[in-house]
Amino acid sequence: MKNNKTAIIIASVAVALTAVICAVVLVHFSGKKAEAPSTTAEQTADVFNPVTELTALPETLPSIPESTPSVPESQTAPTEQPSVTDVLTTVVQSTNKAFKEVFRMPTAPKYVEPDTDIDFETAKVLSYKYDPDGGYFYTDDKECWQRNFGFNEGYDSMAPLGMMNYDTVRVKFTYDNKEWLVQMWKGQYGYAFVGGEVGVYTRKVGAGGTHYNCAKQEDWLNMEMAFVWDKGRTGNYQTVFVRDYTQYWWCTGFVPGLETGAPRDQFRLITHITFKSTEMAELFCQAFEKQGFTRVAKLNNNEIDTFVQVGADVAFVWQDIADN
Repeated sequence: MKNNKTAIIIASVAVALTAVICAVVLVHFSGKKAEAPSTTAEQTADVFNPVTELTALPETLPSIPESTPSVPESQTAPTEQPSVTDVLTTVVQSTNKAFKEVFRMPTAPKYVEPDTDIDFETAKVLSYKYDPDGGYFYTDDKECWQRNFGFNEGYDSMAPLGMMNYDTVRVKFTYDNKEWLVQMWKGQYGYAFVGGEVGVYTRKVGAGGTHYNCAKQEDWLNMEMAFVWDKGRTGNYQTVFVRDYTQYWWCTGFVPGLETGAPRDQFRLITHITFKSTEMAELFCQAFEKQGFTRVAKLNNNEIDTFVQVGADVAFVWQDIADN
């Protein structure tokens, strides 16, 4: 109990620090505007595809180009081997063909880089990185200091002190002699970011309280996540960015934005998780249904708070349901 209280105090300080640094990172955005990507009817249709369009999905995903350049044979220096982190964060492909028939991840419009000066060095303090292709910030879950502190409901209670105003859903179940927590968040992060997160946590069966440990490497799960925003509050939800399908224990994404006090139903997360087995996926889905989510045969990205499962793969559209 003492260790949990200490962790909560440390994490609370980190939450407040996060909000301050987020504001510093994006201070240059206040005087400059990003060129808004134009959204055509064709792009909108690509973002949200009706169920009737899902039957025409391709059998396989496009091949992923090699990102590592070839090394000339004349080069005598030893080749640097990729780190474990590099290997585990390589974009992969889902092999569940049946699942592809009932779900398709939306695509974000082509990103137009804002005319601004981003302070990357400050961002690194909180393990933030910036994806210049997708135009979003994210946390390096493999290298971040946050993985040492786990998570519990006390952290969520302290979030408003760091100017964080978000919704969350906690999905708890027991599998393989461990208690699991899959938690997602979406909303306002300080006076700098809006975005979303999906985290995976574990602990021993029978542990008391609400504290869980960040999932160890053997428990990381393949997942992908799209952040969708009705920025104009007109009912026109647009995909802002998509995190690649790969292994995570904490999948995150944030973009510049300030919607403090605004209804958080303007934010939507569309997420696909591949669990370790069909049994594990079913246990997650059983707990998910108890939270109020509705199981469907095919996922329409406009049908909020629904999910679909095929084998070990689960995808869901989350918007209105919240634990807090």
